[in-house]
Amino acid sequence: MYYSNFNNILRMRKITPLFLIALYSLSILSFVSCAFAEEDWSVSSETKKMAVDYRDKGLRYQKSGDLDTALIYFQKAIELDPNFAVAYNDAGVLYESKGWYDRAKQAYGRAIEIDPSLPSPYYNLGSIYEKEGNFDKAIYYYKQRVLIGDWNDEWTVKARQSLKGLGVNDPELKQNFLDEQMARMEASNDIKGEPKGNDLNPKRRKRDARLHLMRGKQLYSMGRFTEALKELGMAAVLDPKNKEISKTLEEVQQKSLFND
Repeated sequence: MYYSNFNNILRMRKITPLFLIALYSLSILSFVSCAFAEEDWSVSSETKKMAVDYRDKGLRYQKSGDLDTALIYFQKAIELDPNFAVAYNDAGVLYESKGWYDRAKQAYGRAIEIDPSLPSPYYNLGSIYEKEGNFDKAIYYYKQRVLIGDWNDEWTVKARQSLKGLGVNDPELKQNFLDEQMARMEASNDIKGEPKGNDLNPKRRKRDARLHLMRGKQLYSMGRFTEALKELGMAAVLDPKNKEISKTLEEVQQKSLFND
């Protein structure tokens, strides 16, 4: 393209040597700019490392109580790495502490947009919306926090407690949680469909056993021992030599005895 434009200019009548020198210089500058742009890509990992360092400094200042300095470092981390999800969440926490709810919601929303699997911003958004009296949105974000976490995780428990305070039925939430966890496990482990206990194909029986095992574990983690034992019993029938199944089954049996 440059050469084509250059030739077109040469066809013009009045061209001074000084003009040609200037044109040549512009071409060199364009080439250098492209070279630097390519170099920026090569140092992106170093830039991300610097962003992590800034975030770490921000966390230290936050822990010491210097929230203003902490916020500066979180913002620097975001400037260096615009896709640094946890740094957006960190900044959101400080915005929220200052009462800047709109900024906080934007920061939490951006964190979720970048990394939908990051649990913290869901709870934080739920908390803000609850404070603002927007209970529908608060319930939505609290539910999302529960569904992507571990059922017995500290912040999952807090989200469940918040939902209970907003009138959400915990047993219903348990079923939603189980359905969500099973859908993820089926996707990640390539387990499709319902298990069929009468399937004689060894590979399919092992697959079905694993599905029952995963369901049993999830039910066990939620304290639903009778249902967990049923799932684990099916798993043991389908794959009797599986040590993980037998160990989990024994553990749940012992636990259920103390809770009867």
